Amino acid sequence: MKVILGAGGTGGHVFPALALAIEMRDLGIEVLWAGRELELENRVADEHGFAFEPLAAGGFYGKGVGRKAQAVWRLGQGLMQAIRLLRRVGPSGVVATGGFATAALLAATEFAGTPYFLLEQNCIPGRVTSFFASKARESFLAFPSAKSFPGASSVTGNPLRRDFHQGIRSDDGRTVLFIGGSLGAQALNAAAIDAAAALTNLNFMILAGRRDYDFVRSRVHSKNCEIVEFTNHPEELYRRATIAVSRAGGVVLSELVAFGIPAILIPFPHATDRHQDANAEYLASVGAASVLDQSRLSGLTGLVLALMEDEPRRRRMEAAARSVARPDAASAIARKVAEELGLGTGDEGLGTRAPDPRPQEREAPRPGDAQTR
Repeated sequence: MKVILGAGGTGGHVFPALALAIEMRDLGIEVLWAGRELELENRVADEHGFAFEPLAAGGFYGKGVGRKAQAVWRLGQGLMQAIRLLRRVGPSGVVATGGFATAALLAATEFAGTPYFLLEQNCIPGRVTSFFASKARESFLAFPSAKSFPGASSVTGNPLRRDFHQGIRSDDGRTVLFIGGSLGAQALNAAAIDAAAALTNLNFMILAGRRDYDFVRSRVHSKNCEIVEFTNHPEELYRRATIAVSRAGGVVLSELVAFGIPAILIPFPHATDRHQDANAEYLASVGAASVLDQSRLSGLTGLVLALMEDEPRRRRMEAAARSVARPDAASAIARKVAEELGLGTGDEGLGTRAPDPRPQEREAPRPGDAQTR
């Protein structure tokens, strides 16, 4: 059985796709990854042993007139490439993570009548996902949708790597993790510096990101800070975190709840359709997080101190987070896709793991800042 996996753009689309691709491969499905050439998805596919097919694509929303015209041209190119790809491969189905990088593939798939499945990482569905969802075989949602969702759907959680499945922490009760992402989030990083200087009795881990690492390092003078530029293993930081302060992208929130980490969320105010606000409000509604608007960052130090001094509240937030965590989402989605496409049902026919062709000890890069989808 062959399945084309369409995923590209930000890490928020690519890394759930990677987790799902590994699970599908382990079920004996031949996965062909389609995305932009020489971009993040191409590198990740290569590093994990997946065949890759380049498709032209370009972002449209939020761009100037010239960039929009270029995106339309690339969409036309990508559509013709996708049509030829479907004819050549003849896949049993297509799985796409949404975003501009999958629009051409989904259009060609719908035209060809090939069954397709969608992944949605946020509470407010992306525009590409929304457009194609009504005819999808099924859409797999990370969280309950904040608006009416067309077509068949189920809440499965975001696919996560197997390193996140157990979600066991061994924190010291005094450690605050600030997550700026692999690129950085300067507003959060500046707030982390202020909080660390004021709360010298606490320990701070600041995942500053490559763009902001020098900025943070040059301004930190307190001895209670561990500054991390970038990591392939965020689960190592999660295991040590008592609480986290973070943006509210869908993937990072799925990781936080998998580890039951009480969170203070500061949604990126310019996220498309304010989807980070909806994500944060969902976690707050179940009791797993509190939400602070970026315009009120001056109050963050007080919120951190109050939460760190309230262990019963942290325990309640941890329980709430774990209650909505779905760390086995990748496996569940892979099995559902396999069953829908006719590769056995239940446990029958789905238990044999295929050989893993990946080079040993190679890791994909981490997603970018959770400011993006």
